[in-house]
Amino acid sequence: MIVRIASILGAVALLAAAPAAAKDLSFRADLRGDAPSSTTGSKATGHATILVHTETQTVDVLLNVDGIRLDDLWTKLRNSPKGAIHLHIYGSRDHSANASAALIFPLPYGSDYAATAKGFKVDVKGAPYAAGAKLVGSDASFDEFVSSLRNGRLVLNIHTNANPNGEISGDVVPAN
Repeated sequence: MIVRIASILGAVALLAAAPAAAKDLSFRADLRGDAPSSTTGSKATGHATILVHTETQTVDVLLNVDGIRLDDLWTKLRNSPKGAIHLHIYGSRDHSANASAALIFPLPYGSDYAATAKGFKVDVKGAPYAAGAKLVGSDASFDEFVSSLRNGRLVLNIHTNANPNGEISGDVVPAN
């Protein structure tokens, strides 16, 4: 009986010490031309769903854009490994043009992009956070990335030939 109780207590202790179960975190962004940091007046719009897989430290992004064509993406960036669409991290919730910002995660141009009747869509699945951060020179850890998503410090921005600093952008916020 004592051995059985000790076994049960041991199992409970192991479960208590085990790491919390990994989970998927869901975020969204509505992109416009009148949203900081892109106060361009563009009539283009976009909607993104961002799913972060904490166990695998990967990111899924589904982005639908109306009013911008693939050929409109800033050629200099579209043809670079970084691509013309990025998540930017800001020093605070101030996302104005004067606020400090840096690239944290890219959506490189490639087979995940497709033209639509009104613009284009991007459907990225399982992109490793570490590889993306390295590509844009970010030293932010995965935990800092997740924390910044939760705290409203990230903006999704689309750079175009007409607006190289970003034609439309949107704050990334929790989906719920």
